[in-house]
Amino acid sequence: MNYSSFSIRKADSMSSRRAIGFLLSVCLLALGCGNGQSLSGTVWTARPEFHEIDSPQYNARIEPQKGEYPYYAFFLFTLRNLSDTNIVIDWNASRYMFDGKPRGPLVFEGIDPATIKSATIPPQTVAPGKTFTCRIMPLRLIAWSPLRQQSLKERSITPGMFPAGENAVRIVLFHTGRSIPLTLSFQIIGKRAP
Repeated sequence: MNYSSFSIRKADSMSSRRAIGFLLSVCLLALGCGNGQSLSGTVWTARPEFHEIDSPQYNARIEPQKGEYPYYAFFLFTLRNLSDTNIVIDWNASRYMFDGKPRGPLVFEGIDPATIKSATIPPQTVAPGKTFTCRIMPLRLIAWSPLRQQSLKERSITPGMFPAGENAVRIVLFHTGRSIPLTLSFQIIGKRAP
């Protein structure tokens, strides 16, 4: 057998195996990441369009938003402090909920990933008469920018698609020494465009 022809056949065989392996990996990834919801031709709506809780001490509002995406990708959370003392948001106790069950923490742009893992996300204090607004996303649905793009311990977040069904956030507030869990929810509905 000619050595050079053996090397070529071996290289062809290895290239074929790599190509087949790559195609299988892509197919498995598509199957594993898919949630049965196709983006093309689907119109996404939220009912209600926002959820608001009013009390004499605060006004809390959550609104699912699409931003630049064709699907709902993040929540716009607004907390207005109507009291005469600070209200503190406990991000470590706050959770994303799906179908009534906790599905992990909430994140926002500029959060240090290490604080999520160690459950040491700094609380957010909202002073009397002030309003706090933040785009929040479920940790389980996001993608972080690669480490090589990391600067000053902050990594950018790419939000993922909210699944169809009951989506909610449970935000835990502290006010005058007591814990106040707020659950704000809505339905995400996907319908095929005609």
